[in-house]
Amino acid sequence: MGVGSGFGFRRLRCAYGIISRMAQEAKIETAANARDGGTQGVPAPGPGDVTWDRFVAGHARAQFLQTSAWAKLKAGFGWQASRVALGDSDDPVAGASVLTRRVARLAVAYVPRGPVVDWSQPEQAAAMVDRLVAHGRGLGAAVLRVEPELEDSPAARQLLMRLGFRPSRETVQPPSTIQVNLTGGDDAVLQRMKSKWRYNIRLAERKGVCVRAAARDDLPVFSELMAETGTRDGFALHSPAYYAAAYDLLTPHHGAYLLAEFEGRPLAALVVVVCGRTAWYLWGASASRERNRMPNHALQWAAMQWAVSHGATRYDLWGIPDEIGRLAVGMTRGGGARIPVESLPVDTEMMPSDGLWGVFRFKQGFGGDVVRYVGTWDRPLDPVGARVFALGLAAQREVRAWRRRAAQRQEAAREAAAWTPVRDPATWRDTLAALPAPHVLQSWEWGQVKAMTHWRAERFVLAGSPLGAAGRPRAAYQLLTRRLLPGLPWRIGYVPKGPVIDWDDRALVEATIVALETHARRRSCIFLKIDPDVDEDGRAGAQLRAALARRGWRYSADQIQFKNTGVTDLRPGEDALLDGMKSKWRYNVRLAQRRGVTVRCGDEADLAHFYRLYAETGQRDGFLIRPYDYYRATWATFLRAEADPGNATGGVLLLAEHADEPTPVAGLFLMRYGDRAWYFYGASSDRRRRDMPNYLLQWEAIRWALARGCTVYDWWGAPTEPDDPADDMQGVWQFKQGFGAVLARHLGAWDFPASPGFYWLYTVWMPRLMAAWRRLRRIG
Repeated sequence: MGVGSGFGFRRLRCAYGIISRMAQEAKIETAANARDGGTQGVPAPGPGDVTWDRFVAGHARAQFLQTSAWAKLKAGFGWQASRVALGDSDDPVAGASVLTRRVARLAVAYVPRGPVVDWSQPEQAAAMVDRLVAHGRGLGAAVLRVEPELEDSPAARQLLMRLGFRPSRETVQPPSTIQVNLTGGDDAVLQRMKSKWRYNIRLAERKGVCVRAAARDDLPVFSELMAETGTRDGFALHSPAYYAAAYDLLTPHHGAYLLAEFEGRPLAALVVVVCGRTAWYLWGASASRERNRMPNHALQWAAMQWAVSHGATRYDLWGIPDEIGRLAVGMTRGGGARIPVESLPVDTEMMPSDGLWGVFRFKQGFGGDVVRYVGTWDRPLDPVGARVFALGLAAQREVRAWRRRAAQRQEAAREAAAWTPVRDPATWRDTLAALPAPHVLQSWEWGQVKAMTHWRAERFVLAGSPLGAAGRPRAAYQLLTRRLLPGLPWRIGYVPKGPVIDWDDRALVEATIVALETHARRRSCIFLKIDPDVDEDGRAGAQLRAALARRGWRYSADQIQFKNTGVTDLRPGEDALLDGMKSKWRYNVRLAQRRGVTVRCGDEADLAHFYRLYAETGQRDGFLIRPYDYYRATWATFLRAEADPGNATGGVLLLAEHADEPTPVAGLFLMRYGDRAWYFYGASSDRRRRDMPNYLLQWEAIRWALARGCTVYDWWGAPTEPDDPADDMQGVWQFKQGFGAVLARHLGAWDFPASPGFYWLYTVWMPRLMAAWRRLRRIG
């Protein structure tokens, strides 16, 4: 056990010793209060349920967590519920529903999203707090905890402090949220959303998604969806009995369980509740399948329509990152005004995807205002008991944090130890051959190429199988690392187009992610990047995205490889592939042949010619290229691999020539691994462009891949947003589509910030410094 762990235990022992002594003091003081006729006793009953709910719903600060239904729900699961009111019991003017729970003989009196009081009247607020204090002491509570429905501002905080409260270190309900304006009718509500969200709502309807109110018989389906979502996104769940009890208490008057289905199969569900003029999105869940049908957009829209039909004028999306709420408060200079979400100076694409950040990306598209409430505040009712309670919570946090760190260390060590390094090409090739869909950038040859440019290539394999096939590879990856600067220990890490794994095996994916993180830390990487070819709309993509976000990975601002690509299925054969092209493309292939264009396989002696064509193409089309030595090393490595008849990888240089031209007029370099070929490099001259050499080149490349037994032709690159006419890839994509390329949407590159501070410097400040340096050089 390390020094840090021992120090943590000593702190805990000390804390628990203090708590024990204070508990004894609290016991003595409580007994003295009882002898002196103190405040112990049974609280007086408050207004009845009907009167109470009428009062809460009619109040300007109506809040569902203050209703009798919510109190009954919590009372069924370990809480004691009571209420206190000001004024006539048949017509209260202020009040609070109080939940109490005892832990180790200490209790906290908790007022969820309350009390319900007119905070603009200081006398009423003070009287309500006095009543709550007396009520809490009567319950034997050490602490009174409130969460006022009071928007954050300096004035609101000062008011609470004058009433004896201090900000709590424990947050119960999320203080920041987005509230959508439901007034003006459906068209007005839709118009206030982002256009993509309107489109997705309509797309869900076109794709056959239906939303209906769930019956009680549907509760097992709801619980299954919640369980799947909790596992995927890494959050704690209530029990099925809890959701069933909530259903009985909420429906049909206070809330609805809504279910989105496609052809009778459940895709997503949510629970919406209403009180007064506000509706809240309480719980939500979704399956990993059929996500491209946008069931969650359809559900939210249905919930908003249900809310309007029950008298609501605003829809609370219930919880966003508190940093967003604090930003909104800062923009109003503490004035408490609401900020339209579209007015926030934030870039959602640069945000992390873990925790509430991913949720915010989804919620912000529905429009509305960002609102931040003052949050959770505590007032000690028993000074000694309150100190014991605070120390107990601190000790509890320490224990949880220590256990989490210890579990992470054990998990990382166990997972990393299971991975074996591979140090010879034959073993690595056998490993990849036993795994699904290995990428050429995970090949031994690609690692050799990168080693020529100051990268260090390491290969790891996870052997063994839970099914008993001892020694059979289960996963593998090639890890590239490079020092940031000579002499410094820090590196950057990259697993190009890997790991190689069955992405549907959730447990195996999780273990592989842990191993990647551990290896990155052990090699002093400030961050590690992966960009596997995983379908972002499929189940595996959704699971991987959730797993990465849960573990602190971030969608990368630096997408080294193309996020999306185009693929052609070669299995139908030459005739079918030719027939599947657009007619103009078939015509251009034959036109090139009629006009004397021929295509041949080049060798290493032709690489200089191909590079000159590539440089000409880069200058004409505006993309940067590397020095010749880099490409010569890459192309020569794969040409030599192709000459080895037993190698699963290789490449070919194809050159288009014309009898009237002294040098090639176009060329491409194709790389393959196993049954897949990739069109990596293409180049052409302005000479003979009217003779369509590029069309014949691509057709001959497809034929070459077929002759090598390939079943997939990867066109290496497609627009990130195919429907965006401004995407730079549109022209190239139209050319590829003519040959029959089909869009494949991938998850893109994700970064693991092993050192968050250095990662921030590298990704945020380094580009700015480099841009400033370039500007200075131009000025100079």
